[in-house]
Amino acid sequence: MATYKINFSNETKDTWTLCVYQELPDSPGLDSVSWKQTTVPQSGFSGVKWNIEYLAGIADYQQEGGKGVYTASQKLDTNLGQKWKCLFKDSVQQLFEDGSTTEGQLLIENESERLANLAIGMDGDIALVKSDVYSGNNAQFTVKPKYYVALFTDLVQGEIISGNQIHGPLEIVFDGGQTEKSYVAKIEGATFIFEEVGTSNRVEASYAQVEDRIRSINYRRRVLA
Repeated sequence: MATYKINFSNETKDTWTLCVYQELPDSPGLDSVSWKQTTVPQSGFSGVKWNIEYLAGIADYQQEGGKGVYTASQKLDTNLGQKWKCLFKDSVQQLFEDGSTTEGQLLIENESERLANLAIGMDGDIALVKSDVYSGNNAQFTVKPKYYVALFTDLVQGEIISGNQIHGPLEIVFDGGQTEKSYVAKIEGATFIFEEVGTSNRVEASYAQVEDRIRSINYRRRVLA
């Protein structure tokens, strides 16, 4: 089984949280959450890695300090093409295997008589959530993921990705059997650059604007807290 790796070098004077998240273009209406992340201080180096092992889950939506966070309440290993049902049993919502579905998909039916946040994940962590699914309805995940990487100043594992990144995102594309990518944040003159090493895949902005965005996001968090 291939292990995929994302490396990050921080050549700036600030501390950054690198986040990898997913989208499923063929399954609209899902919330992408912080899936893999690592915090790197100035002149630091770190990275994240994962294997392609899927899970089905139920997530609990909570508010923590004004930020939306999905906390997994149940995560079960699954294969694509598998069907699950969500029931209310033993005083709790939980998942049970329920046969098969279309190849390349994961299907979770809500039969709990309550709203349910139904999720798919990979490598032990929830990645995407279909929130507030009515009982009698289902969440269908067509799994052809796109991966993205972005920089944040403050991020909680499972936090919803909703435009709160400071820099990015950059799409991650593993071509020709690639399993490892490297990224760097750096300052050149008055310009902040976040790029995939050795490629033209980059975003840049004036460092003054990056600082303004950090102050704006921190202010909104204080107001919502």
